[in-house]
Amino acid sequence: RCTMNKKLLSVSIISAFTLAFATGCTTQEKTAPVVSVAEQAAPAISEIDRSYLLSSDRLTEVDGDTLAVASEEQVAALKAQFENLKDGDEVVIPAGKYANLGQVTITANDITIKAEQAGSAWITGLIQFELKGDDITLDGLVFTEGGPNERFGAVRMMGNGNTLQNSTFYYFNHDYTYEPDERRSEYPKYLWVSLWGKDGKVINNRFEGKQKRGTLIGVQKDDTADNHLIANNIFMDQKPNQFNEFDIKEAIRYNGNSWEAIRIGDSKASQWDSSSKFVNNLMIDMDGERELISIKSGDNTISGNTIFQSTALISLRHGKGNTVENNMILGNGKRLTGGVRIYDEDHVIRNNYIANTRGRDGLIEGNADLRGGIVINTGIIDVANGEQLDQSVKGKELNKQWTPKNITIENNSLVDTEWGIIYGNQTHRVSLFNNAEVEKIYAGVDVAFKHNVVDNSQSPEFVSVRATQDYPLVGATYTDETYVGQVTDSELIESYSVELPKMTVENGINAYQGEGADVSKLAVVTAETAGPDYVLENTTK
Repeated sequence: RCTMNKKLLSVSIISAFTLAFATGCTTQEKTAPVVSVAEQAAPAISEIDRSYLLSSDRLTEVDGDTLAVASEEQVAALKAQFENLKDGDEVVIPAGKYANLGQVTITANDITIKAEQAGSAWITGLIQFELKGDDITLDGLVFTEGGPNERFGAVRMMGNGNTLQNSTFYYFNHDYTYEPDERRSEYPKYLWVSLWGKDGKVINNRFEGKQKRGTLIGVQKDDTADNHLIANNIFMDQKPNQFNEFDIKEAIRYNGNSWEAIRIGDSKASQWDSSSKFVNNLMIDMDGERELISIKSGDNTISGNTIFQSTALISLRHGKGNTVENNMILGNGKRLTGGVRIYDEDHVIRNNYIANTRGRDGLIEGNADLRGGIVINTGIIDVANGEQLDQSVKGKELNKQWTPKNITIENNSLVDTEWGIIYGNQTHRVSLFNNAEVEKIYAGVDVAFKHNVVDNSQSPEFVSVRATQDYPLVGATYTDETYVGQVTDSELIESYSVELPKMTVENGINAYQGEGADVSKLAVVTAETAGPDYVLENTTK
């Protein structure tokens, strides 16, 4: 049943590119599909590779070589249509490559802009869709052979209820100025997508090959909850230093920062809730920096994601009350892989499966970069006595390190992890731009460990738990913990077993009786459910 009439737009463009504008109702709900755990037999974790993760019979091929390049007149006509949209309009873009649309600002509400054939409308050159209206959907578009027209991305979602779906960003790293500045040799940070309004959805997209500085997706927030949904996307092949950004040694600490796949919030807004969900995404070879999913706000859920061969961690950097659960983190033996790193308060790390991770320390000195399955970082404030970070206190601003407090770590399975559960002992620098060390460092407070298994039985030389006399945890509790492998400073740990519970293998995943992750809540995400319903051929990196 129609709830709003779509207006019919008349367009007269005489060319092979007829811009079709359709009337009628969209019956498709703008929500991510609910995907149940697959019942078919899954391969063993050691047998999973990129090909397995990215294969699906549901994908149709889109051949870039078959797409004609639109003329400047056709591009100008399309841009004019975008900028004259009225509430309720729908735009259908025929197959082709549309270059240098530049800044496209849409102020109307309830707009749909979609490719006539998903994956066949390529937006090239410089572009930013600035979505100022509410309930705007971009569907089936490809952003490639160009770059963002402005630093907050090719899609800047300013209104409420905006959606980006079934679209692709492919090596969209070009055409904008990318040089170190004169002030401190810092490279610019360009995003691909930013969310500013509320109730945004980024669902079933593919983000491939981000290779310049700037987080891929950024959530900018105020003091109210955002309620964004980022679900069923594929993220792959984010790589730093492809343009020799790290050659400037005195600038490496900050030029090596801001390469995350997603950042939800920022330090100044971090003590407010975002209440956003990052769920059921597939991440492959995402090697930007130590932070993969950078949480800088509260009440977010990071759940059901598969992270494969990525040298970056889920990072609870700022903000309170975040939940990290039911994720599959598979290092596949790659150096610098890890799981979750923790700052701030009231988080729950539950029912994650972390396997085959390798490496202990990152490559950039001074960036407090410990790699491990679960890392409880040190901080610079005395949370045991109620101290807080405060934007008005010099040296204790909100972008500093909030000591972890009231953290629940329960029912996680860590299998074949070179560094398993790590109690931080790192010092901290004054800032990214000041290499002096902070004088006073504090260990985590009130960390509850319950029913976790760290199984390094296949590599008994690996460190299952790294406790430390330097900064022993304060008020840590232990319930039915099992640690097989090396445990350093074990006298600091109240109790744990060194004998594995009975184990079975279910859907390729180790299941430990009564402890560790409940494997019925785990599934490896593949292209069967994540990403768009097409795959590109004959593309240009």
